Amino acid sequence: MEQFSFIFYNTENFYDTIDDPETMDDEFTPTGRLRWDERKFNDKLEKLTFLFQDIVKPSFPDIIGLAEIENKNVMTCILDNMRRHGMERYSFVHYDSPDERGSDVAMIYNTQSFTVLESRPILVHLNGIEDRTRDILYVKGNTSFGETIHIYIVHFPSRREGREKSERRRNFAATLLHDAVYRVLNENPDENILIMGDFNDTPDDKSVAEVLGARKTVENISSSQLYNLTYPRHKKGIGSTFHKGWLLFDQFIVSGQMLISSKIDCRPEYADVFNPKYLLHFNKNGRPVTNRTYRSHYTGGFSDHLPIYLKIFVKEV
Repeated sequence: MEQFSFIFYNTENFYDTIDDPETMDDEFTPTGRLRWDERKFNDKLEKLTFLFQDIVKPSFPDIIGLAEIENKNVMTCILDNMRRHGMERYSFVHYDSPDERGSDVAMIYNTQSFTVLESRPILVHLNGIEDRTRDILYVKGNTSFGETIHIYIVHFPSRREGREKSERRRNFAATLLHDAVYRVLNENPDENILIMGDFNDTPDDKSVAEVLGARKTVENISSSQLYNLTYPRHKKGIGSTFHKGWLLFDQFIVSGQMLISSKIDCRPEYADVFNPKYLLHFNKNGRPVTNRTYRSHYTGGFSDHLPIYLKIFVKEV
């Protein structure tokens, strides 16, 4: 069967080396606190390209969602490096968000298997909160196998100030996402919807399970409901980021139509966390954690998150 694949990866602070006076990126410059320079930037480019080549091999991914990308310059550098390594037929969608740190979401797509019909950012205005945060990226496109898919890429507000204190921010972002998705589904409940991203919450948390309404089990499927494909991994204790323990913040959520489609074979078992040894760091107790670019110092790792991937298959009619 023909395969079509999605990956999502929070790249952990993928900044260029140029100081942008409009954002809080000073530490990611050659003279900043982290001494972020061209050598380190290019090393991160090489690691990202290697990951793209490895994650769904022998194929290359069709859709790549990214978080913590600074700007279009970083996206252009990523694509240029992919082309140098034989990944030639890709383009990207990116919008600068109002995030105070200049951290955006973006999407890379294979131009042979996906055609963008429309795209836009969905602004997340945190009511009554001075904080600025990243947009939700919406992309609608046609696949090479004739299906239209509506894609939403998210990076919900962080837990930096604590889970409970920051919860309302994620609930607000989830409300906006819910409203955007159901504007599409209310017009046509048979649309294919795919949401991917870093929710900074698990599938059990309120923003995902209640506000967005992503169901945890694939039972009594309704085309107009949302289903969390990554919940079974969460239930098994599998995580995508490490904070005193493994947490599954990075998730795939789809509309019921993706699960009951006559053309698409899409199931929870086709979604997983990608966790080869090179993406892990083993601490002094031998416990695996994420292989970060920085810990207390520059280590040249990949990210504080693991990527997730989803393979769907075209049914033979």
